Amino acid sequence: MRRLVFPVIVASGLVMVGPSSAFADDPAPVVSAPSVAGKKMCKIADKRLDEISGLVATKTGYIAINDSANSAEKKQIFFLNTKCAVTKAVPYSGKGPNDTEDMILSADQKTLWIADIGDNSFDDDAKRRESIGLWKMPVTGATEPVLYRLTYPAGDYHDAEALLLNGNGTPLIITKEIGAPAGVYQPTAALKTGKTGVPMKRVAEITVSGTQTAGNPFARIGNKTIDGGAIAPGGGKVVLRTYTDAVEWDVTNGDVLGAFKGKPRTTGLPNETLGEAITYSPDGKYFYTTSDMSGDTTAANYILRYTPATTVAKAASGGAEGDDKKWYADLELSDITYAVAGVGVLGLILVGVGVFGIVRFRKRVATEPDEPVEDFKNPLDGEPETELIGVGGTPQRAGVYGGGARPSTTNGAASGPVYGANKKAAAAGVPAAAGAAAGAGAGAGAGVYGGAKGGGGPQGQPYGRPAAPGGAGAGRGAQGQPARGPQG
Repeated sequence: MRRLVFPVIVASGLVMVGPSSAFADDPAPVVSAPSVAGKKMCKIADKRLDEISGLVATKTGYIAINDSANSAEKKQIFFLNTKCAVTKAVPYSGKGPNDTEDMILSADQKTLWIADIGDNSFDDDAKRRESIGLWKMPVTGATEPVLYRLTYPAGDYHDAEALLLNGNGTPLIITKEIGAPAGVYQPTAALKTGKTGVPMKRVAEITVSGTQTAGNPFARIGNKTIDGGAIAPGGGKVVLRTYTDAVEWDVTNGDVLGAFKGKPRTTGLPNETLGEAITYSPDGKYFYTTSDMSGDTTAANYILRYTPATTVAKAASGGAEGDDKKWYADLELSDITYAVAGVGVLGLILVGVGVFGIVRFRKRVATEPDEPVEDFKNPLDGEPETELIGVGGTPQRAGVYGGGARPSTTNGAASGPVYGANKKAAAAGVPAAAGAAAGAGAGAGAGVYGGAKGGGGPQGQPYGRPAAPGGAGAGRGAQGQPARGPQG
């Protein structure tokens, strides 16, 4: 069973590689945006700022907020100097925010707006928020923020992470969507404090083009998902960001909704950990961004600076229209999800078939009789009693390879020589050693491997070695020992 576990794990891993590979690259790269790594302005070292979702740049530094922080010390508005050191923290009024996701500075650079608009349970009737909120305070932090409530149309609920202001100061909420156009909602009446939210209506949609900007797998999934916004000083430009890019429009006469109808400029924000915050520099020349570290206080997090693109991005390879358009260019995340699910089911079926085949094969092998194995005996293995050759006394069995005659088991007579031993001595029952000596003197003893019968001489020597004087050494090795077989 243990052997089956590894193939199943490997096959399951291959099935899981499918979806991860599919999400690694956006299925529809449409534009080729300029992409240069951001310049590090300063490192955020304060451990309270581990989930930054909103950022504003001022002449003296930066202002930052966390995303849905649990502790009270993190649920504050943090003022930083140019070296990212916290100089002041302003608490929210009342019970504080629910899920703050964005922060913008008004076009006149005087008012700070904080968007408490996140709702991860928007599609759950029992857990969704009844209303979302907007906090408003002076950019100096002189007074605590004031909360205004808003509500979506009945039956139309969303998670959102971006906020903008129209030219007349009306807030615009941009929803967070994966695989669908982002919705733009604005209040139907003037904002007011209190528990009752002002109803909103859907006034526009924004479809962001995919890009080939580098990013981690999560960022690639959010390649077209809007998660932050900012207004340039003076209100002549607005920018919305995704997890990989900044998309900027020119605004005429404060008409932000009208600007969304034009073609934007796209600037790559490559390889950010989880980029959710964006702002303009105080002079409007740069973008500043930072990442939501999701509570990780060990990894480095920087405020980065980018130079905005000046031209509309061109069509990228694989994202062209017409005959050159790739088959997957119009796929949305839902389509990819279904495709990946299909691949996963097919992979599991193949794994099941493979496991079934292995189990069936093993059962068949287990029911078959074992093949008979003949006893194997090494012909070179000697017997203990043949290792010593006696001189006189009871006749001994001849040594292998040139030993004398074998003794009979009935009358002690030799049963026959081995490999050319003295036949006459064997027939007379003479012991092998004695027969060998007699043969050497009388010319009757055979040498090893058929040595000459005439006794000493080149043909009467074992392996060509000269016989000992008097023939006593016939059938012996170089050291005068009895001739032995390979086991000797």
